[in-house]
Amino acid sequence: MPGHEQDIDTHNYRPAIRAIERRGYAVVFVPINWADTTVEDWVHEFDEVYEGYNPDDVILAGFSAGAMIAFICAAPRNPSALWLFSLSPYFAEDLQSPLMDPLWLEGVGPRRVESSRQLHFDELAASIKCPTLLMDGEVEIARWPIMGERLTKAHRRLESSRLVVAKDADHDITSQPYITALEASI
Repeated sequence: MPGHEQDIDTHNYRPAIRAIERRGYAVVFVPINWADTTVEDWVHEFDEVYEGYNPDDVILAGFSAGAMIAFICAAPRNPSALWLFSLSPYFAEDLQSPLMDPLWLEGVGPRRVESSRQLHFDELAASIKCPTLLMDGEVEIARWPIMGERLTKAHRRLESSRLVVAKDADHDITSQPYITALEASI
């Protein structure tokens, strides 16, 4: 699952996909229509693809907003595993954080912010029992402390989670530092 307003070509997810495939996994990239849509729309788009698979045979993975979508879709079905790369901090709990940058909320837009107010991380997390990999970049956490806060809270809340901070990596799953950490962690 791609990050917000990205697809396989605009952000070239191919290096990250190849890294996952080198570890023996088959990857199905799910494109999302980001234009004039909300989290509910994104989840619906992804869920239409996901419902065609047996959750026991699936690892849901996503980057940034795509990680949010993967997390939300995992809650009712519990895949075999969940990989959340740079999980976006746009859950109801995050909107209340003093670390939330008001410019981020402006950039997301009022309809999407209102949609996020309905997403309660803790409630969703309570139903996720599968092993979960949580990964953020060291640089992105330093730059945006709310990313680190979401990562830490997710790790505490998800029973079977493993936390990895990618050394020297920013908010870019296609960068070499991120890919190196990804390959070492999956």
